[in-house]
Amino acid sequence: MSSFPAMSKENSKEASDVELEQGTVGAQATHSDDDNGAADESLFITGRKLYLINACLMISLFVVQLDSSIISTSIVDITDNLGGYEKSSWLFTAYLITFCGLSMIWAKLSDLTGRRMILVVCLAIFTIASALCAAAQTIDQLIMFRWLQGAGGGGAYALVQLIFMELVPRRKYPAYMSMVAAALALSLVLGPLLGGGITLHGSWRWIFIINVPICVPTSLALWFTLPKALWNEPAAQSLGKTSLSASLRRLDILGAVLMVATIVLLTTGLQEAAQGHAWTSGVVLGLIISSVPAGVAFFAWQWFATTRRTEPEPVFPWRLCTSRRRMGMIINTFLAGAVQFVIVAQVPQRFVTVNSVSPLSAAARLLTFGAMIPIGSVIGSAFMGGKLRIAPCYIVLAGAVLELIGVALLSQISTSHEIDQSQYGFQVLAGLGTGMINASLIILTPYLMEKRDLAVGTAANMQFRILGGLVALSIVVSVSTPYVRSRLDGLVPPEQVLLILERTETINDLSADVARQVRILFGESYNLQVKVMIAFAAAKIPTTALMWTNQKSDV
Repeated sequence: MSSFPAMSKENSKEASDVELEQGTVGAQATHSDDDNGAADESLFITGRKLYLINACLMISLFVVQLDSSIISTSIVDITDNLGGYEKSSWLFTAYLITFCGLSMIWAKLSDLTGRRMILVVCLAIFTIASALCAAAQTIDQLIMFRWLQGAGGGGAYALVQLIFMELVPRRKYPAYMSMVAAALALSLVLGPLLGGGITLHGSWRWIFIINVPICVPTSLALWFTLPKALWNEPAAQSLGKTSLSASLRRLDILGAVLMVATIVLLTTGLQEAAQGHAWTSGVVLGLIISSVPAGVAFFAWQWFATTRRTEPEPVFPWRLCTSRRRMGMIINTFLAGAVQFVIVAQVPQRFVTVNSVSPLSAAARLLTFGAMIPIGSVIGSAFMGGKLRIAPCYIVLAGAVLELIGVALLSQISTSHEIDQSQYGFQVLAGLGTGMINASLIILTPYLMEKRDLAVGTAANMQFRILGGLVALSIVVSVSTPYVRSRLDGLVPPEQVLLILERTETINDLSADVARQVRILFGESYNLQVKVMIAFAAAKIPTTALMWTNQKSDV
C-alpha cells in the first residue's frame, strides 16, 4: 500500500493544472487512461494496410471539406441558371448548418457503434445528397439537398480526425495532425479553383457529380480495410456486449435537438435579414431572440446530464465549459473558422462581380490566401515539433497577429474595376496566420482533452470552426446585402434592382457609367464584410490569453 496520502479530486485537478501550466505534463497526465500513450505499438495497424487507410481517410476528409468551398466560384453561374441570387448565401449556410450541427452527434454515436460503421454511413449520405444536388431544378431544391449533404459531410469530417488519433501512437500525433491541417487547407485552396474550372468549361452540376465516383470506391475500401472497431476506440469494449436499447439510452437526443435548434434559429434569422427583412421585423428579431432560450436550455441540459445523471452521455459535456484552456481553444476555433470561411467564400465573388473576371480566374487569384494556409500549417508544425518544441499557444498568438494585419489591410483595398494588386500581399499575411492557428489548435486537442472527451472534443473543435464560418457568413451577408440594396435605389430603377440582386450578370446590361458605379458599390459592400472580420480576427488575441498554457507536443 502506498504511504502517500490520498489526493482529493479537486487537489488532483489543481496539481494537473499546475503541471500543464509549466509544460511538464504530457497527454498521459492530461488523460491518464490514454491508451495510445502507453500501449505496445504492435497493436497498431502498420504497413500497406495503414497506407491504404490513410489514403482513403485523407480523400474522405478532402472531399467533404472541398464542398464547403468549391461552390464559391460557381455561385454566380448557379444563380444565373436557377435564379435566386439573394438566396445564394444559403448554398453555403445550408451545408454548414447540418455539417456542424450534427458532427458531435455522429461522433458520440460512433463511440457506441464503432467508427467504421458511422463513417461509411456518413459517406453514403454525402454521396447520395451530392447526386441529388446535381439534379436540382430550382434554387430551393438545391438548398434542401445541401442540408442533407452537410449532414453526411460533417459526420465524415469529425470521424476521420478521430480515427487518425486512434490509428497511430501518440508520438505521431503532430505529424498526422499537421497532415490533416494541410489537407483541409488544400481542399479550401483547390475548391474554388476546381469550381471555377468546371463552371468555365462545363456545367456547374459537375461540381457535385464528381463526388459520386470518388466516394463510392473510397467507402468500400474503408469498409474492407478498417476493423469493425479499432482496439483503442470506446466501442471496442462494448460491441456485442451492449444491447441496442442500452446504446440508444446513452445517446443525448434532447441535447442534439436543442443544439441544432439553436444554430438553425440564429442563422435563419441572420439570413432573413440578408434577404431584406428589417432587423426589427418579427421574422428576424423573433428568430434571433428565440435562439437565446434554446441555447440556454441546451447548456442547462448539458450541465444536468453531466453532473446529475449517468445516462445519456451529453453531446457537449459540461466539464468542457469549466476548463478555461478548453473553452479558450474552442472559442479560438470558432473565430478562426469565421475569418477563413468568409475570405474563401466572398473574395472570389468579389473578383467576379466587381472586377469582371471569370470564375476560374477568380479562384486562381485566391491562391495567395489559400496556398499560404498549408504553408502556415507546415511552419507552425515545424516550430512545435523537432528540436524547437515551441508551445502551440505562442504559434497561435503569432498567427493571430499576422491574420489581423492581413485582414485589416484587405478591408481597405480599392473598389474600382481595376484589380488592386496590393491585396495579394495582404492575402499572404492572412493566409499564413490562419494556417499557423489551424495547425496549433488541431495539435493541442488531444493534449487538452481527457480520453473520455476526445470524440466530442474533436468534434466540438470541428463543429465550432464550421459554426464560426456559418455565423460570420450570415452576419457579413446580412450587413452587406441591405447596404447594396439601399444604395442601388438611387442608381437604377426599382425593377432593375430586383434583377441585379437576382442575377448579377444583368450589371452588364447597364450603361457603362452606371455599371461602373454599381460595381464600385459592390466593392464597398465586400470591404464592409472584411471590416466586420477585423473584430473576429482581433478577438483571437485575448482568447489566446484565456487558453494560455506552456504545454508542448511530446515529440
